[in-house]
Amino acid sequence: MMKIIGKRFTVLKTLIVAALLFSAGYIAFRVPAAAESFYPFSGAIKPELCVYCPSVSAKGSIVKNGEEWFAVVAVNEGDISSVETGQSAILSGAALPDGSFSGTVEQIGDSAHTAALSAVSTPETVVDVTVKIMQGDTKKLRAGYSVTAEIRTGDERTVTMLPYSVIDQDETGEFVYVLEKGSAVKRGIVTGIELSDRTEIVSGLDGKDSVLTNPEALFDGARVRMRKAE
Repeated sequence: MMKIIGKRFTVLKTLIVAALLFSAGYIAFRVPAAAESFYPFSGAIKPELCVYCPSVSAKGSIVKNGEEWFAVVAVNEGDISSVETGQSAILSGAALPDGSFSGTVEQIGDSAHTAALSAVSTPETVVDVTVKIMQGDTKKLRAGYSVTAEIRTGDERTVTMLPYSVIDQDETGEFVYVLEKGSAVKRGIVTGIELSDRTEIVSGLDGKDSVLTNPEALFDGARVRMRKAE
């Protein structure tokens, strides 16, 4: 009887050990695949080349002096240093179809004053700038019309841009992750001008780089796989 029990115990022990080994082997086999799929990314984008023209936006109103028409706009004190007489300006407004009126900066005020540019805005320090309207059907204008002047403060140039969502930052500065041979590679970048939804990339990338779109889920050297389009 004791021998039979001993044999059963030995068989049971063998089965338990085998089960443990199988389980351990299965886990060891599955971990790399699980780790690799833990860092998927939704896609990659290329740096975009855009034509950019530096400008200052200012709001004001239409005025008439004799037979000539002007836009008098309030430029924020932080922008006034880049505004000069002779610069071109594109005018727009509720009564002015976009792109149909333009002019040149004729005069820059000698002093600053405080103004609230809308009923809900905080007063700010501004300088009045006068734009002489040179192009457009002035018969459609009325003194007092509201207007926005986009004053071009520099020459057009081609810049490399990326959306803010693909850029991250740490103690070393700003960076992105680029795709290299199936891995995420951290690449330091230098940014320049900033727009509402993207920024200029001054250095660190070229047009051939594929920039990963979810930097918060990645680290340098992470294995990544492209998700299939749904």
